[in-house]
Amino acid sequence: MNSVLDDLDYIKKIDSKEMFQEIIDFPNSARKTLDEIDRLVFSIKGEEYNSLLIAGMGGSAVGGLLLRDWLLDTLDIPIVVNRSYHLPAWVNKNTLIYAVSYSGNTEETLSQYEEAVRIGCNIVCFCSGGILEEKAEENSHLLIKFPKGHQPRAAIPFQFYNLAGVTRKIGLISETKWGEIEESIKLVDEHCNTMRPERSLKENSIKKIALELKGYIPFIYGPYLFQSVAYRYSTQFNENSKSPAATNFYPEAFHNSVMAREGDELLLDRICMVIVNDSKSDERLKKKIDISVDLMKKTFGKAVSIESKGDSNLARIMSALIQGDFLSAYLAILYGVDPSTTDSINILKASVED
Repeated sequence: MNSVLDDLDYIKKIDSKEMFQEIIDFPNSARKTLDEIDRLVFSIKGEEYNSLLIAGMGGSAVGGLLLRDWLLDTLDIPIVVNRSYHLPAWVNKNTLIYAVSYSGNTEETLSQYEEAVRIGCNIVCFCSGGILEEKAEENSHLLIKFPKGHQPRAAIPFQFYNLAGVTRKIGLISETKWGEIEESIKLVDEHCNTMRPERSLKENSIKKIALELKGYIPFIYGPYLFQSVAYRYSTQFNENSKSPAATNFYPEAFHNSVMAREGDELLLDRICMVIVNDSKSDERLKKKIDISVDLMKKTFGKAVSIESKGDSNLARIMSALIQGDFLSAYLAILYGVDPSTTDSINILKASVED
């Protein structure tokens, strides 16, 4: 039986703003970003700070979350991604602030920016324009410009690799760690070639998983390294697929989520577990994940698995992430909804502005 996922004309009709092309362009966008950031010269020294706070919301926070997860095993100062109107009380002049807003007009990020200015923090601003650009120029803060014309969630290669590039240039990422960057882009490029719409259902693993997932509510689980990737899956299902979704990470899920298997059969029957596997997880963790998944499969409606690839941490993070982006977009096609639209977000924003 033919699938709409192999009907390129239908996909083009539903995907009116070309979300699939945004996903496919990820490797080129990442490389372009790195070329541009490499030409920048600035005097910030990471050794002068005892913490890094990334202020951002929604899609503009994801780059910071991924940076935090990637550097967790090497960076000797904490990275905190703050999704709020206000800075934590511990922020002081020794805290470096990254203010990230794709539009430059995110009110929560702007509120944090103003508080950081009052404290006297050094601030790096990342945006495509808007009020944040104006404020950065007014206060002589380092400004990193994103290209315009993208959905914030689709701008992830610009956001993550700009954040990473700045963090390297100020001396917080070693050259050894930076070596993971090229593998991450190369692997994403491979996934884009094998998972793009032109690849038929027969040879496209993500199309097959999308068909399995249709009609179910996804609950996404991944190991600690993939906690932000699992979160990204849930928000991509929300925004691209217009689907409810939930997420947790291991080993935390062993202490709460596993109890859901004892719930009402009518509820569990509509839930599909989406397990994002890391081939290099700690053996203790892998064993316990396998046991918990087997337990939950017995009562949940369905379970599917995503297999990450790559040697380095960043390669496996990005391998898992790009598969989730494709999966959410294909699920949108199956539901007949445009993956780019954000009507409810726009309604909410307008109601607050009125």
